[in-house]
Amino acid sequence: MAGAGNSSFPDALRETQTQVYVETVHQVVQQLRDGKVGAVKWNKIALVGFSIGGIIANSISAQYPSDLDAIVLHGITWDHTWIYPAFLSGLQLPAAQIDPGRWGSIHPLYQTQSTRDAREAHIFYGSFDRGILEADFYYRDFASLGAAITFAYHLVDAPEYRGPVFLGIGENDSTFCGGTRCIGQPYELYNRYPEASNHTVQVYENTGHLILMHHAGARLMEDSLHFLKAHGF
Repeated sequence: MAGAGNSSFPDALRETQTQVYVETVHQVVQQLRDGKVGAVKWNKIALVGFSIGGIIANSISAQYPSDLDAIVLHGITWDHTWIYPAFLSGLQLPAAQIDPGRWGSIHPLYQTQSTRDAREAHIFYGSFDRGILEADFYYRDFASLGAAITFAYHLVDAPEYRGPVFLGIGENDSTFCGGTRCIGQPYELYNRYPEASNHTVQVYENTGHLILMHHAGARLMEDSLHFLKAHGF
């Protein structure tokens, strides 16, 4: 995504909204199917997305239902209740303000957690190696204000998508489960994808939002790969 990782950092309000990410991935999928990447035409494409990446995958499957042959969603539900309170609990501040020497050149509306404790409270819970906290905090990425404002509007129904869909989430994902524990929220998948050929839901106990940094992360990857293999990937 633009504004993440080693990509460029365009205007963090107007140019990094969720719909921009959706259109970018849609264009990449079209190029893959048309053989414009590596001179190979891909006839089966799966999209795996975590958190906002999962939201993008959900939105693509609604807007462009024929783009994807399988969808793997990590760390989302359709419960909006605590998304923005959880976001605020991370004490997000402009990255350029937090560490001017490292991030001073980045647009001021790219934000990240200001302290390790705030990040831990926001996305960790229960069963994880505390030694991971330091590395996670150092290598943390940014959230643009444009994406933060718009992503909740892309948690949508995908009534025309007909492929298989997998959802994996930590049981204690306070961001997407409307409190301290998921109850029925992950199983909303069945209602949001009424025509999907297969629904698979896995909820991992004693695990927070940043699921791959928890002990359950290995199981999530095993389950995701098993799902994809079962559906021809």
